[in-house]
Amino acid sequence: FFDALWGYFSAWSGAFGARGRRLSPLTPRRLVVLALAPLGLALPLMNGFCLALDHLLFPGFRRTRIERPVFIAGIPRSGTTFLHRRLAADPAFTTTATWELLLAPSIVQRRLVALAAKLDRALGQPAGRALGALVSRAGAPTRAAHEIGLREPEEDYLALLGAAGCFFAVLAFPHSPALRVLGDLSQAPAARRERLLDHYHALLQRHVYARGPRQLLSKNAAFASWLPFLAPRYPNALFVICIRNPQAALSSQLSSLAGARAAFASLARDADHVELFSGFYRNWFAALDAWTGASARDALIVEQEDLREHPAEVLARLYRRLGRAAPQQAGAEDSDTAPHRPAAADWRPADDILRELARLHARLATRSRALAKTDAKHPV
Repeated sequence: FFDALWGYFSAWSGAFGARGRRLSPLTPRRLVVLALAPLGLALPLMNGFCLALDHLLFPGFRRTRIERPVFIAGIPRSGTTFLHRRLAADPAFTTTATWELLLAPSIVQRRLVALAAKLDRALGQPAGRALGALVSRAGAPTRAAHEIGLREPEEDYLALLGAAGCFFAVLAFPHSPALRVLGDLSQAPAARRERLLDHYHALLQRHVYARGPRQLLSKNAAFASWLPFLAPRYPNALFVICIRNPQAALSSQLSSLAGARAAFASLARDADHVELFSGFYRNWFAALDAWTGASARDALIVEQEDLREHPAEVLARLYRRLGRAAPQQAGAEDSDTAPHRPAAADWRPADDILRELARLHARLATRSRALAKTDAKHPV
């Protein structure tokens, strides 16, 4: 929590510095965003207090084991949401919902919310409907990426907001080194990185403790650089890596974030937006290439085109890795990709970055096909 206080204060104060003003000029809308930003600490403060209470009221959560978790990661806009929501429909898995991540990351809060929900249902659910509408409205800037619903499965990086560990906070403060480094965790100070990983593990423990001993399913599209640090902590995990043609993925990402840029009045110039995220994509592809090259059997690499055209086959292969048959409905529906604006013509990274991205993607795609053949010959 104190890491978060310092990180957010540094990001907020830096918004008035030369670099902050260059990336996000102090327009009237930007000044309103910055004036309201300190109010955003109220929720992390309450969540932090409740997380501390868990140690007193539910100390058993610290003994909870995370057995054979499934982590969906890779490149944003490569099918991670589609895959996450298909697997989340399997009752053998437990995964986080939006309300748990934003409103109740602690066990204490979940118990209180359960009591409040019971009372709300008795009254006809007025609070539930109002809260659902509020979350939907708050999630409007990111709706082009995917729909956000109160009870929908969601990426658990949202629970890291209270620890300044949520990568996409960089959209509000693109000048912040502390937030940018979340896109390449290897560059974070070792002590800070370990505290953040410990905090994330404790959040997962709380979720499994509260939901019961089912197999944990986690999805974080911006965790590519986290995988080398997560893998040693979860040696029996299955890591599913989604990849896609880098130019298509990057264009889709840039266009899907247009609403968030407008909401935060940040990254006013398209060129800065392209430069920031093309750098992130280069880091992510390089991290995936290095990690899967060293630990290929630990990962299941999935091409977005295969997931779109042959979802049932991809899911069957994934379940073979888990040692059980896929549920009958798995992959039955079409891949519902979220609509987004077409990419602007100049939303193209520099030629040297694009060539590097293409080279890294080709190596990952080759590795994906090789692993698919191995899986077919020697199913787990």
